[in-house]
Amino acid sequence: MSTNLQQLHRERAATKPQVVESVAGTTMQAVGAVMIVLGAIAFGLALMRGGAAIAWQAYLVNLLFFLGVAQGALVASAAFYLTQAKWGGSTPYRLGEAFAPFLWVGFFLFFGLYFGRSLIFPWVTHPIPQKAAWLNVPFLFARDGIGLGVMAAASFAFVRVSSGDDARAWTIAADDIELPPHSIRVFAPLVAVLFAVVYTLIAFDLVMSLAPVWRSTLFGWYFFAGAFWSGLAAMALVATVLRGRLGEHNLFTNPVVMHDFGKMVFAFSVFWVYLLFSQYIVIWYGDLPVETFFIVQRVHHMPWSPLSVACVVLIWLIPFTVLMSVRTKKTPMILGTVSALGLIGIWLERYVLVVPSLSLDAIPFGPTQFLISIGFLGAFLISAVPGLNRVAQAATSGEPVGDEAE
Repeated sequence: MSTNLQQLHRERAATKPQVVESVAGTTMQAVGAVMIVLGAIAFGLALMRGGAAIAWQAYLVNLLFFLGVAQGALVASAAFYLTQAKWGGSTPYRLGEAFAPFLWVGFFLFFGLYFGRSLIFPWVTHPIPQKAAWLNVPFLFARDGIGLGVMAAASFAFVRVSSGDDARAWTIAADDIELPPHSIRVFAPLVAVLFAVVYTLIAFDLVMSLAPVWRSTLFGWYFFAGAFWSGLAAMALVATVLRGRLGEHNLFTNPVVMHDFGKMVFAFSVFWVYLLFSQYIVIWYGDLPVETFFIVQRVHHMPWSPLSVACVVLIWLIPFTVLMSVRTKKTPMILGTVSALGLIGIWLERYVLVVPSLSLDAIPFGPTQFLISIGFLGAFLISAVPGLNRVAQAATSGEPVGDEAE
């Protein structure tokens, strides 16, 4: 990068925002704290009243969902750098990084599964000799804990360099074709590769091992693709909410920017269903009992079949049909609704992946599971407070974006 261009970038980065908005503060933290307390009480009562299995199932489902949203959104920020995306200035990057603090929360919550291991993992009480070298408690918690810890550490290192002046200046300099700063070129691909590796491992260990005789080599891809899409859907939902809260001239009032968020939600819902079908058709065509039982139980048997259909409708069919046109992608109410329904769909998909392996003939959902989910949501919201305020600051800074940049 030339000396003159570096100087230009620093001057742009030093420009103080004209408006600094705070959209998340003590109220959001207080609400989140109440939600955590409700979830903790429900979890504790379930343990004391004989509902431990149900409580730990809800714990695992929500851990997988919220970790996926946080990590998927951050990987989206890394992907923007890798594709040299400058359509929204620095704001889409800050939005993707807003949920990063939950990665450490999720890292510590993961070790809580140790206390419910015998109720979650069937191979703990009924070991499989052929798989004992892989499916044993010390090795599972060691490898997954190390993976999540490395993933969180790399993600935070990425956020730190992404928040620097040079990186911000690069995002708003649309008139040059310079590569991102060197530190970004190191950490963005690292985060992307770690995401694929670690979340494939999580898919195998925390989902596939619940039905330990089942196997699918494509399942890791499918799992982390769903996490990535959930991050994009969360970003689009937040963008539509902030559009109405940050005044008349915030970045999210730009229809081109909203269109771009809509295109990502649309495109990666198609990618998700492509991986879903690719996995399904191979298992169906092979017709091997060791593979088909996992699919048959969820797709062809009650009471799980309607929930599986609902996942496809919420994650793919609605985004694909509703967001087909440019107008709907640019309409905040429509885009926000589709994104919210998609997030519900991903939560439901995680539920369908986990619970039928442990509850064959019944859907064990009630107040306990709902309140535990509320507790996780509260922890997620509190974690996102600083990041959302940084998003608001970037969106109202008046920095040039896209064709407006000089």
